[in-house]
Amino acid sequence: MKFSDTLRIIYEKLDKLGDLPVFSATINRIQQVSSSEESDAMALAMAIMKDANLSAKILKIANSSSYHRGGPAITVVSRAVVLIGFKKIKNLCLTLKLIEGFHQSHPDLNVPGLLMRSFLNANIASDLSMRSRHYGDAEETYINALLFGLGEIVVAHTMPNVYRKMLTERRKGMHRWQKIQKAMLGGTFSDIGQDLARSWGHPPQVVQAMVHKDEVTEGNQAIQIAGLSYELLEQLYGLDDPGEHSFSESLEDLGTVTGLSPEEISESALRCYQRVSHTATDYGLSCGSMVRNFVPSGDDAKDELMRQMAFITAQNTDAEREADVPVRETKEASRYSHAEQQLDYLHQVTEMINQGEALPQILKTIVTAMEKCSRLDRVHLSLVNRVGDQLQVKIAEGEALDPIQSYFTRRKDGSRNDMFFHVMARGATLLVSDLDENGWLERIPQDFVREVACQGFVVAPIVVKDRVIGMLYGDRLKGHGPLDEEDFKVFSQFASQARLALLNA
Repeated sequence: MKFSDTLRIIYEKLDKLGDLPVFSATINRIQQVSSSEESDAMALAMAIMKDANLSAKILKIANSSSYHRGGPAITVVSRAVVLIGFKKIKNLCLTLKLIEGFHQSHPDLNVPGLLMRSFLNANIASDLSMRSRHYGDAEETYINALLFGLGEIVVAHTMPNVYRKMLTERRKGMHRWQKIQKAMLGGTFSDIGQDLARSWGHPPQVVQAMVHKDEVTEGNQAIQIAGLSYELLEQLYGLDDPGEHSFSESLEDLGTVTGLSPEEISESALRCYQRVSHTATDYGLSCGSMVRNFVPSGDDAKDELMRQMAFITAQNTDAEREADVPVRETKEASRYSHAEQQLDYLHQVTEMINQGEALPQILKTIVTAMEKCSRLDRVHLSLVNRVGDQLQVKIAEGEALDPIQSYFTRRKDGSRNDMFFHVMARGATLLVSDLDENGWLERIPQDFVREVACQGFVVAPIVVKDRVIGMLYGDRLKGHGPLDEEDFKVFSQFASQARLALLNA
């Protein structure tokens, strides 16, 4: 096939498959904003928030153990930008969009494995750049290394039948991998990657970094490390051609560029492999796609590194398999799957507020989110009249709602049942995790206990500019177990969003 025909097919397929043109526009906008000295966190956040899926993933990663060290959850993109940093956010967005664009294509070709290798290459290369004895830009190195294998990923994604034939030829071992590429595509993967990078507006150094080099030459360290790190990974995964550089020679080449010893380079590779295997799921990748069966090569340094990598992979894939064991689909069993949904809802509400959506629709979304993202069985929003003596349920979600509607549509009458009016007047959140503990049954109105029949509940007054306008309420039904810290946390986060929406309105 002529190279021009290959490129035509690739671009036509990318247009039909979608997202990739959007991907380039999104990333270019983020790169421009993050590179401007005049930009602030809010400007970068606004660029990211134009892509709802990307925003949700940024928030998820900002709340992961890699960045979040405790305290309140990160619920707005601007805070995530400040936490992660301008330079890192650019690389993070690029990584997430690359994975999003290609992850689901042709499982038999292990495209996730190609993506995982690119992600791993980016981490190793940037780590080596940071530890280098010579000056280097670690962030630039990350992008160069991440996109180094772009051509192969795109061919597997857009020309799967051709790529399958190429893999079959490679397994025969009769021709070098680059010769197979040129014979079937009219050019190499690096030629394709360079053309795509140019068309997507990436800077010249990213394009230059995609070229395989036969020997170490003087030049940009960020470019050299990206290719040499990729070469090292190909050898570890058994993808190098017979007669090419040995593992030891690749270590020596990396040592020449970075000033690091072979032992330091191996330690860096193993450290990054372990880090990536732990964080892969946050990026939408499975550790299982990193699997590389250990086959002794006779090179002691290579075999030792591969043994340690195999051990890490086995640990993490075992954990993934355990996590995939089917469980009874109840709120209790699925509670830990709520985290990503929670971030999606938080982003959705933030977007609705920013775009000036109708207040009732925003509040309905918030009430729905409280119920969907926690173990709360019922959630409702009630408003008080201007005098403050009449409460009325406006929005309710969950099961067994009739008792809620009945009890909380009430007038202040001077009895013990005025407890919720007093809670609103004080302006403080009330959490009763379990009615059966701490003498709560004696202190809570008996009509409430009998009619509402809950195990635990939480109430958050809604106060806007010193005026109480209503309350948010959530509970668990009797016998469904008490509320815990996670339920309260979800409830409180969305209560804050409700107050913000009302304040803006």
